[in-house]
Amino acid sequence: MTRLEVRKIALTPAQMEKLQVRQDQSMREGMAAIDYVGLGLALVVNERNKVVGLLTDGDIRRAILRGIPTDAPISNVMNRSPVIARQEDEESGWRELLSRDVQRLISEEVGLKVPVIDRDDRVVNMLLLRKQDRAADISAIVRPVKCVLVVGGAGYLGSVLCRQLLQRGYRVRVLDSLLYGVDPIAELEQTPGFELVKADIRHLEQVAKAMKSVDAVIHLAAIVGDEASRLDPEETIEANYLATRVVAEVSRYYQVNRFIFASTCSNYGASCEPDAMLSESAPLNPLSLYARMKVESEQAFRELEDENFAPTIFRMATLFGLSPRMRFDLVVNNFCVRAIREKVITVFGGTQWRPQLHVSDAAQAFVKCLDAPIERVRGEVFNIGGNTLNSRIEDIAKVVTEEVPGTRVIVQNEKVDPRSYRVGFDKVERVLGFRPKVNVRDGVREIVEALKAGRFSDWPNPRYSNAMYLGMS
Repeated sequence: MTRLEVRKIALTPAQMEKLQVRQDQSMREGMAAIDYVGLGLALVVNERNKVVGLLTDGDIRRAILRGIPTDAPISNVMNRSPVIARQEDEESGWRELLSRDVQRLISEEVGLKVPVIDRDDRVVNMLLLRKQDRAADISAIVRPVKCVLVVGGAGYLGSVLCRQLLQRGYRVRVLDSLLYGVDPIAELEQTPGFELVKADIRHLEQVAKAMKSVDAVIHLAAIVGDEASRLDPEETIEANYLATRVVAEVSRYYQVNRFIFASTCSNYGASCEPDAMLSESAPLNPLSLYARMKVESEQAFRELEDENFAPTIFRMATLFGLSPRMRFDLVVNNFCVRAIREKVITVFGGTQWRPQLHVSDAAQAFVKCLDAPIERVRGEVFNIGGNTLNSRIEDIAKVVTEEVPGTRVIVQNEKVDPRSYRVGFDKVERVLGFRPKVNVRDGVREIVEALKAGRFSDWPNPRYSNAMYLGMS
């Protein structure tokens, strides 16, 4: 029989207190306690604070699938006979605990978490039992999230994000209709911890199946971009608003309380003070259908908020950089490919402000949010980018011409995009410690080098442009 090791799980007094729920509280309140600490469980106590059972997130989700309402008392679903250790056994090295038949209960991945109670049956500590031949990273045990559902994970940002999540040790499930093909994530299908669900998020049953056993949802799926969204307004409303609301409602129903939504800084539209830095509290002025659907989605999330479900909203800067699902309809990427292939860049106006963000940095912001304690991020709105990456369109063109000598810039003032917004990113740096690593010039060099090396020789192909590809569909 494999030998076991016992280790204490370091919890703060606040965590120990939050870990405990009364048996007459609701399952919804139980899930809040589970989410707060990140152990995947809560200790159930009676009115005298004596431990009478254990509650896991799996218990709650199985109950929901059986049709038990989330306002039902915890006593209906809790485990009344959990493995428990006694404080007085510590001196003997928990001999009595280890002599019990607990081998079959130990998860190969995370071990078995066991409450320690004193002579009055009150919890004083938590232990982790693991098989000795397993590498024990105790910091990974108290982790808020283990399995992430990435809705739209085969896209420009999603395909980068999935790789970062897997490298970070998360299990990743992608829900995607594969509108632009499977190639961006095809190689990941052989990666342990990765799962692909090909489905349309407009179908409730498929969304519900994909939600099984996940701890967090990152919602990226949308018809992305102003031009692409204008092609079929009815479809845009359905995909970018109605389906988004469905995903949020299913998450809420199944008590998947970590939900991060990719919104856009385009929500700010045309700022009344073009040079002012816009914080998250600045007025929203969406000028396109794409931005309007993002604003309406944000409002829908506020209507769905309760004591547990409070989505985190990321208003994303304009992305740039290399991705497995490459796009050349983004301003930096477009300027680079046209400079290399045509030696001409066309700028419409040019004085408009646009915050920029490298796609790998954007993915890192989502990872940081998943790693953060839920009380820091629940119900919060963050501008995602960096203050130094606010750029005028004409300045981006200048950087590209400096990196690709001989490129000519044509300025057209007849057809000027009225959107102009300079955005402040102090909050995300303060709360999540997020600061972009890649600046615009480095991103331009990255793309230029790839193009010079012969990559994307078929760049006019519609698959590199959302609007062109959808227009042909």
